[in-house]
Amino acid sequence: MPLVLLHRCGGGKGEQKSKVDGHDVRQAYFRFPQSDSSTGHHPFCDFSGNVSAAFIPENLVQFSSAKDGVSRVVRELVCKGIQLEIFTQWDIRRMREWFFQTKLQSQFTITLDPKLPGWLDGLHRHVSWSQDLDAVPIELTTEVLGIPGFNFEAAATREVSQRHRATLDIIREKRLYPGAMVERLEKLATDYHGKSVYDPTVLQNHFQLTNRLATFMCSNHSPLRRLSKAHYPLNGLKNVKPLLAFSALLLFISDWQLDAAVSRFAQIASSKLQADETLGNVMGLNPFHDFAAWAMLKSIQDLPPIQIPPLSVKEEIAFKVAELKRQAGTSN
Repeated sequence: MPLVLLHRCGGGKGEQKSKVDGHDVRQAYFRFPQSDSSTGHHPFCDFSGNVSAAFIPENLVQFSSAKDGVSRVVRELVCKGIQLEIFTQWDIRRMREWFFQTKLQSQFTITLDPKLPGWLDGLHRHVSWSQDLDAVPIELTTEVLGIPGFNFEAAATREVSQRHRATLDIIREKRLYPGAMVERLEKLATDYHGKSVYDPTVLQNHFQLTNRLATFMCSNHSPLRRLSKAHYPLNGLKNVKPLLAFSALLLFISDWQLDAAVSRFAQIASSKLQADETLGNVMGLNPFHDFAAWAMLKSIQDLPPIQIPPLSVKEEIAFKVAELKRQAGTSN
């Protein structure tokens, strides 16, 4: 059986001490793969699963890489931050350890039906407005349906909307609109069904602070402002991952206090130092990769049980239109 070199997923027996500052550090270690092809990593470790040695998880960021404008700007900021001793490479690794421990302490099991996000999205897109549903209903007699130019589509939509009113009210109250995330939600629900996963909602406040700081940096740091859009500074960036990783790092070393993190950024951005780019040879962390999708999945799964009809909402409306037209004695 081959011997595989792995890195340590967390603290515990066998942990080593740094010779520089005495902190516990993750160490590489050897382990024989199990007969079930597991790698020996904890399931919540970034490197769990059968992956190649060169594999970089999507939530990790190589600060040494400069494949685009944002990466180059962030790399320079990271290097200057280390030179100014605002943070160290140890802080960056310590943040990864913090996130790993956070994942261990906040878990839930995926039970969501993969078809539910798509059905809810269809309900949101095809149903009547709230004010229409709240209006006094009009009985759809044969005489009413026979009015020349009667809007069968609107009538059918209202009827189907009322049928699903309870669910519609809940998703509107909680603003659960999957939209462009439908395919991602379906994939996550399928791939992780029955598995214990990290609950991102425990970091909702951290997520908002990270985006707030990143948006501030985009609007007020010339090298980043040139790469973003005036009205959508953060969303306008082509590659936001490095910036979110840097923003989260500043907040992490500032105990998640926004003003303190902004002050540290100001020190770095104002420095006239020539960045020593060799100092950025470290792996950063964006703890909010796929955050919106996971948070949406958790929120949908937490809804009261919903029985998914065999037809989509659009198909239900079309079926009701045909039914009303038969009642009216017309097929047009």
